Amino acid sequence: MKKYFSLTAIIILGLILRFYHNTLVSLWHDEAFSALLIRYPWKEMFYRIGLDVHPPMYYIFLKFWHYIFGDSLLSLRGMSIFFGTASIWAGYAFVKEAFKNERAALWAALLIAVNPFQLQYVTEARMYTMGAFFALLAAYFLVKTLNQEKNLHSDESLNMPNLPQDIRFKRSVLTNYLGFTLCMVVIIYTHYYLFFTAAALGFYGLIFAVYHYRKNYKRYVPLLSSFIVIAVSFLPWLRTFLFQYRQVGAGYWIPPINAWSIPATLWDMLLAFGRDTSKGSTRILLAIITLFSIYLFYRFLKKTESFHRWLVALAVIAPFGGAILFAVLARLKGSSSSVYMDRYFLFASMFYSIALAVWFKEIKVKKLAVSLFTAYALVNLFAFYQYWGGLDITARPGMAAAAKFIGTNAEPATHHIFVGTSYEYFNYEYYEQTYFPTPEKPLLYTGGRADISQISHVEGVALLANTNLVPNFAQAVKPGDTVWLLWTNGFGSSKPEVPGNWVQVDEKGFADVRPWVGTWIVVTEYKVN
Repeated sequence: MKKYFSLTAIIILGLILRFYHNTLVSLWHDEAFSALLIRYPWKEMFYRIGLDVHPPMYYIFLKFWHYIFGDSLLSLRGMSIFFGTASIWAGYAFVKEAFKNERAALWAALLIAVNPFQLQYVTEARMYTMGAFFALLAAYFLVKTLNQEKNLHSDESLNMPNLPQDIRFKRSVLTNYLGFTLCMVVIIYTHYYLFFTAAALGFYGLIFAVYHYRKNYKRYVPLLSSFIVIAVSFLPWLRTFLFQYRQVGAGYWIPPINAWSIPATLWDMLLAFGRDTSKGSTRILLAIITLFSIYLFYRFLKKTESFHRWLVALAVIAPFGGAILFAVLARLKGSSSSVYMDRYFLFASMFYSIALAVWFKEIKVKKLAVSLFTAYALVNLFAFYQYWGGLDITARPGMAAAAKFIGTNAEPATHHIFVGTSYEYFNYEYYEQTYFPTPEKPLLYTGGRADISQISHVEGVALLANTNLVPNFAQAVKPGDTVWLLWTNGFGSSKPEVPGNWVQVDEKGFADVRPWVGTWIVVTEYKVN
């Protein structure tokens, strides 16, 4: 009963931290894409997903979620909170099954609960916490069924194949393989970076089989059958995936990976304090964190007895290996592009926290282990406090305040609302449709582009129609009209140039935190002469 009390307390703590200030951060471009996409009918939603760069599973889940809870900001992020909190339980279940240690399982759950890197992404209506949960759940089902198969194999080798527990195991093995297969299908349809995690889990399953069963190929059949089902499940999406892959290759906005990318991500996974990689002092700290991470996994692999330690290591290493491989292939093609963003490593971060928890537990001096673990958990909480303090969220209401300002002041007929960049158009559209309606439909200024075929996927063309566009300011208004121009300094944008007969009446700025602290959403009011 005590263990359930401890786990429940940890989950409640994690839930409280995930709700903290959650909806005070204005919804931003990526989240708005999620929010607006699920409002389309199913058939059109799938068509528009195909025009983007992500697989469909997250949007499927979110659409069902919004049928129940609506599409308020709390509801949209509520699904991220749900999966982020569920990951605490999944981490506990995985560690308990893989390492057969209650303390390590509880410690892993607590580290997942308080890790600020993981907490950060419950404030986004995106697929990251959902993918992390199902990755952990897939790992849990895999180790559970591998453990049961190993026990069955041991009993059969002793000529005791029909023990009561073995009969239960045979029934459970099928259930767990089914759970593993379904979770693997979910993750490869949730985010393409989870292909690396799926590959790590599958490769580990083969390593386990080879190590324990050698040439007893009959034992490989269930695992290989699962692989076949997973591969076949992706075939209906393969054509769309190839289109999206070519689209990404044709133009992508993510900066190239550099020498400090991986150390900075390790820093985020371990501590998540703010960092500036251009500073020499920060680079020294990043180098130390990288060396510590190498030491951590060396000790983790050396001192942990469970064979499943290799699964944890592979789940952390595989995404980094995949990112490096992608960068190398791009270089061979003469490109410097990469697909490397810190948030793509949230899936690996869960397993990093697990390795850390198990490592703490393996320290032989109990008081030292407890002291180090407690200190690290407190550092995580302090980093979480620092993160929110740095955001100063009450002074940065962002798009929510800008949309309210326009909604309060815009009048029908002669008032027009133009947004200067697509990177703010969708989040403004969400607030306008959901909370602060205006008499006139907001339009996106495109600087002469009259057709959506001229707009890139990066700008969110999947959600646009020609009727959303205003290519030319002068042709969209007449003398005597009022214009509300919404623009930003984020995403490399600036204030659009307006016709000479527009006279500025007022201008009001609203600080925001996304895409980065220092972003401003500005509303400029003009009178057309």
